[in-house]
Amino acid sequence: MSRRAAALLLSAALLGGCASVAPIDALDEGGRIVSAPLPLADAQPLATWYLPSTEPTALVLLQHGFSRQCANLRETSRRLMRSSLMVLCVEASMAAGNPQLADALALALANGGVSPPDRALPVRIIVGGHSAGAAFAVRVGVRLDDVAPQRLAGALLFDPVAAEGFAEQLLRISDAGRRPVLALLAAAHGCNAQSNTLPALREVRHAARMAGRSAFVGVQFGAEATHVDVEGEDGDWIGRSACGPPTPANVEALRSLAVAWAVAMAAGRAPEPAPGPGWHVIE
Repeated sequence: MSRRAAALLLSAALLGGCASVAPIDALDEGGRIVSAPLPLADAQPLATWYLPSTEPTALVLLQHGFSRQCANLRETSRRLMRSSLMVLCVEASMAAGNPQLADALALALANGGVSPPDRALPVRIIVGGHSAGAAFAVRVGVRLDDVAPQRLAGALLFDPVAAEGFAEQLLRISDAGRRPVLALLAAAHGCNAQSNTLPALREVRHAARMAGRSAFVGVQFGAEATHVDVEGEDGDWIGRSACGPPTPANVEALRSLAVAWAVAMAAGRAPEPAPGPGWHVIE
């Protein structure tokens, strides 16, 4: 085993989160947070739903990373909910992007086999996730494109880590820039497999540009950004020790961009790429 491979495995092992997965049902500013088992074919994983008090404009799948948990994305999910977006996170192993669970979830979302308690699913679905959860989300997205392409609104990826087939699946979701693919990346690090998704993201950008479209926006934050910025205050010492401590400014910038992008996707719009303080557009 190479020294680099050993370092990557160590980072992955350290990211074994310790957040609680106890069921919850609580009112929150802007809505309700509730967890319930998902009735999928071969499993019933616990899901956490963020249900806005207003009519949701879209469902955002916001999947946690490898050996992390939905509680690590609590505040980011709340921010999306407060912008009239319904959010879903599934407690499950994200090893290799868990393609079997992704396929089952996509089919259930398309045929109405899963829904939050006492609510209907929005028509539009944004597939999103963090780290290996982004690979899971992309697999869900490509299966939605197979069975219900009109419902897939785009992808929202937080420092993604690629699994097998990631590039081909992302190209399918983008459809040469017809659907938005939006990615927020930290600098290359062992925790994000040295930014191993950059070639795929650049391929998606190139395909969109060749088709005369601009529905890809990739942003890379500066050297001070961390793989766990999306977790912010909901992270833990394990994540911070392995990947570095998030700074409030980076966490806020990432969440503000993510919410703005998700709201645009829900409305059928793609935001224009533009550099901002502390980050640059991927070229």
